[in-house]
Amino acid sequence: MKNMNQELYFNILTFDIPNEPITFHFSIEKIGNAQKLYKNKFPSNIEEIFPGIYEQNPDFIYTSFNFEKEGYTPLTLNLNEQPIELLKHYYNWRIKKYFKSKNKVVKPNFVNDNQVWIKDTTYKNETFAKYDKYTLKLQFKEVSDFGELIIAYDGVSKIIKTPISELVKGDVSTSLLTGVIYNRNYFKYQRLPENITDFSEVYAVYNNALRAALGYERDKKDRGNKYIQYKAKIGDFIKKHIVKDDFKEIVSINCKYYLPVEKKRIGEVAEECNELVFNNGLIGKKPKYDFKQLKPFKPCTQIHKNIHLFFIVHKNHINEAKDLQSYLQNGLKWYKGLQEYAGVLYHVEKGFSIVFDDLDNPLPQITNGIKNLKMKPDVTYVAIYLSPFSKYEQDLTKKKVYYKVKEQLLLRHIVSQVIDVNKFQIKNNEYKANPTKSNGYLFDLTNISLAILAKLEGIPWQLNRTPKKELIIGVGAFKNVEEDIRYVASAFSFQSNGKFNEFQYFSKSDTKKLAGAISDAIWQYVTLEQNPDKVVIHFYKEMSNEEIDPVLEMMNTLNLNCPLYIVNINKTRSEDIIAFDNNWHGNLMPKSGVYINISKSEHKYLLFNNSRYDDSKAYPSAEGFPFPVKLRITSPTPEALNDSKTIKKLIEQVYEFSRLYWKSLRQQNVPITIKYPEMVAEIAPRFDSKVIPNFGQETLWFL
Repeated sequence: MKNMNQELYFNILTFDIPNEPITFHFSIEKIGNAQKLYKNKFPSNIEEIFPGIYEQNPDFIYTSFNFEKEGYTPLTLNLNEQPIELLKHYYNWRIKKYFKSKNKVVKPNFVNDNQVWIKDTTYKNETFAKYDKYTLKLQFKEVSDFGELIIAYDGVSKIIKTPISELVKGDVSTSLLTGVIYNRNYFKYQRLPENITDFSEVYAVYNNALRAALGYERDKKDRGNKYIQYKAKIGDFIKKHIVKDDFKEIVSINCKYYLPVEKKRIGEVAEECNELVFNNGLIGKKPKYDFKQLKPFKPCTQIHKNIHLFFIVHKNHINEAKDLQSYLQNGLKWYKGLQEYAGVLYHVEKGFSIVFDDLDNPLPQITNGIKNLKMKPDVTYVAIYLSPFSKYEQDLTKKKVYYKVKEQLLLRHIVSQVIDVNKFQIKNNEYKANPTKSNGYLFDLTNISLAILAKLEGIPWQLNRTPKKELIIGVGAFKNVEEDIRYVASAFSFQSNGKFNEFQYFSKSDTKKLAGAISDAIWQYVTLEQNPDKVVIHFYKEMSNEEIDPVLEMMNTLNLNCPLYIVNINKTRSEDIIAFDNNWHGNLMPKSGVYINISKSEHKYLLFNNSRYDDSKAYPSAEGFPFPVKLRITSPTPEALNDSKTIKKLIEQVYEFSRLYWKSLRQQNVPITIKYPEMVAEIAPRFDSKVIPNFGQETLWFL
């Protein structure tokens, strides 16, 4: 096997679950401080002290665990025979108490894993204190025969040293506060206990809104190898806090190093999954290098014979527009221009561009300019909008201009490419000051060219797959923080080679519309292609029965006997299970295409999707070091999961669909079936009409 030269380890320490009996204490009613146990956590022998409890069927009982408490009945039990959820609750409770006793901030997450905050004593700053955050996540006998403690590094949080009682006297409204710290306890500000009235002891957790209000610069992102930083951080945490005798009295760590990944758990996608087809059937693997040489699989000029570009630009940025047009037409360094690089044959029509002069409120002028464009029916127009506002703009009114301009252009059947003019100025000035050392806007130009080609219905590259009779439906989501609404978009791809068809979007709460859109995609496919061999849904979360049932109903109505597979795709957050390769020159990232089975009872996998294709030490760090995605494969018909070849094909499909991202030449770790809907869901809710114009439902305008 190709993966045998890898030496993979999980970020897991194993521990023994004691065989000795232990006594917990329980009560039907809550008496004093106690832990609330839902019925899925009831001890297996609970009827010894509460006969008939299952007939009475209470939702909850209460426990003080191993602490004697008046009014609570003791029960001796063997932890190895208890429900997993009870074990998790007990160990999480013990771990939280342990770190609280060490005066650490402990923040439970939404599934009650403990996140421990460790102050960085080397960080010297008058304004902020900095904390490294670590999540301790428990699971039992999933990838070993023991208890398993996943230790994850979650990055940093800063605390503003000035108490909120003083912050509010300046530029900070309490409406900007999210998390706060009081007496080493984390609270959401809006849920601060009523008995906390001394706000001189309450400190704000730094966030983007506070950063803007206080006028601080955005922290630069670390572009380095996060596997190395991650492993170093958790190694330090383990050494200082986990392998201590007093912690091991609670969690009996039984290993000296991270848990090795068993060879039988490791798989690898077929080599052809890395192959991409370019012009004239030429095969490449790395778009960043191959696209320039091999050219687009399908030029947009096959569809659009007459393409005109025009600019939307503030009067102060006309010179920037001229420079950009020069680069698109004549090239920059090895980039030879939009026509040569991406095969987009275009013309810039003189006098057609829109110039506005109101920088504070540009939308009325731009909207009016778009409405008054005298467009020719046989011409396809592409707008290049030089936005004076960056994507980090804090003024929401200015930030929304980007979305409104997109919408107005779509209403006139115009796709657009937005340029952050400030970013362009910086890079362009660097290049002009030192053209031999600076690449200026070079790599942005390549990505812009790629996106314009795709928006004009060209196909930059395609999977090296013969289309099969399969329907793949992707559903992704984006949370709009400002409006606190999660929107969902569904993107439909009708062919296994990734051919895009259309999408719809709607709010998360609209389960009927979601199920209806999925059902509609199935109906349309059957109408055009007859019965598929299988239907696959890529979903950003686990699908509920409420979402699945209408889909099954539609399949029954159409007499489809093919299996339905649901692939839940999670972008692995740092606070979860990952794996390291200790046999790759210290760089730690497993090979692209490696997948690891991470459950004994379910089809759960880590899938690594990056630009490392071999064991070579040479690796372009600019390609990034993405963490894996986490997959869970289910089916309403469980027997459909018995075929290991089908499971592998489903994993390979996720892998391949991540290679069809046409906004950037960099390899992505998330498939477009999830990523594209997420992008639509970020933009479309900000449209005035709250709907996407029909023209926009069949093009990749959102790239």
